[in-house]
Amino acid sequence: MKTFEYSVSTKAVAKDGQASVSSICGYIVNATHRTLIEEGFGMCLLSRCSIEIDERPKCGETVIISVDSGLNNIVTLLNRNVVLSDTEGNEIGRGRIEWLMPKMSQNGDYLENPSRLAKRYINKFHGIVPDIDSMADLQIRIDLDFHEKARRKSDFSVAFKKICDSRYFFLARSGSDTLCRAMLQTA
Repeated sequence: MKTFEYSVSTKAVAKDGQASVSSICGYIVNATHRTLIEEGFGMCLLSRCSIEIDERPKCGETVIISVDSGLNNIVTLLNRNVVLSDTEGNEIGRGRIEWLMPKMSQNGDYLENPSRLAKRYINKFHGIVPDIDSMADLQIRIDLDFHEKARRKSDFSVAFKKICDSRYFFLARSGSDTLCRAMLQTA
């Protein structure tokens, strides 16, 4: 198990002074990606993020992310389980991140940094549902299912559907390609 510490900076907080949902997701994806690199897997594609956040740390506080390798199908799929905790060791969230081993690119396109990509999608969702961070006063669960790899600086559109007061469905598209499907749910 690997442990990573992130100090919540002023750029990473929402209006309420707590870490934004997109920043927390960025920390998680970054930590899991770092373990893959340390294990020698190099460039992997983000396939799915399933994250639950019980509590968001405040500006200046530290969030500790523990990453454990899940079951791996080394040929195509790498799983990482994460636990978020505060400095006292109290669990404040958990998640599972799945990575795909890509086939060799023949066109040499540069792919988006995985943690930036997750944050870009969540920030776009935030533009549609601006109270995502205030919803996080409750427990929040976000599920991101990536379909196509995004190119660096590529633009995409987002559509959403409110299923009920506590559940939203999002779809990120670039032209006719579905890039990501996401579900946001509060408890």
